Amino acid sequence: MTTQTENFHSGFAVLAGLPNAGKSTLLNALAGGLLSPVTDKPQTTRQNILAIIEGPAYQVVFVDTPGFLHPRYKLQQTMAACVDRAVGEDADVVLLLLDAAAPDLSAYQELFAKLAKVFCPVYLVLTKTDLVKDKSVLPALEAEVKKTLPRVEKTFCVSAPRGSGVEELKAAVAAAMPLSPAYFPPGQWTDRWERFYAAEFIREQIFKLYQKEIPYSTQVEIEKFTEDLGPKNFIRAIIHVERETQKPILIGKGGAAIAKLRQRAQQRIEQFLGRPYRLELQVVVSPNWRNDDKLLEKFGYIDKE
Repeated sequence: MTTQTENFHSGFAVLAGLPNAGKSTLLNALAGGLLSPVTDKPQTTRQNILAIIEGPAYQVVFVDTPGFLHPRYKLQQTMAACVDRAVGEDADVVLLLLDAAAPDLSAYQELFAKLAKVFCPVYLVLTKTDLVKDKSVLPALEAEVKKTLPRVEKTFCVSAPRGSGVEELKAAVAAAMPLSPAYFPPGQWTDRWERFYAAEFIREQIFKLYQKEIPYSTQVEIEKFTEDLGPKNFIRAIIHVERETQKPILIGKGGAAIAKLRQRAQQRIEQFLGRPYRLELQVVVSPNWRNDDKLLEKFGYIDKE
């Protein structure tokens, strides 16, 4: 832990909302880079991802949580636990994200109930406002949320892809942080290892390239990660699927599909890490892995006892 003056502020701001509410896109905008995977499909994020943002007298740790959902698999139970832990234990401020272009307040009732019990401030963040033609509906939407969740202290209208409202939100969150030394050393911008992001970006491209159940049935495991070898930097990743029928879909005719996946994932990893890598992908069948405690522990979704 670093040493700051007595006027230093530091803490955690947790992003919470339904799948596809725009949490990962907003996290990337706040962080000023592509830190969290973003796709047009819900439930891309499976674990909490931290973006550490700092200024002259503050450090804010933004936490991107999985989309709030009703668990059907043990995997989704671990995702729900990530949300509960972040909101209930870690947060100094909760940012409640709501898609202003397609609000479904009925689906938020359970999350509203959870947030009604937290002790920290709750800020309402109306996302995707660039897609809202009639801006007069935004105050009405805010009022409707406050009927159920009156503890909302502030409201922000943002369009993360355009950067609209992002700096105002960041400044307000930084101002709300408690007096505290920094939780992370200066210059550190996430708590995850590079191999974690390599797996995340391979998964991101699976979500973008494949349809229906395939993305949700896959898990990426980094088997080998070598670096600081210049052009010989190398990553070998195993893509786990649940059924034999899913394997040929991922590979494609003549290996065309997985070749495209490899190319796009490698570009994304190199863009993020800032150095060249050679990526190798292998597909294996791990039956029912989303309900297998041992595999979920191996993949890091369940803490080892």
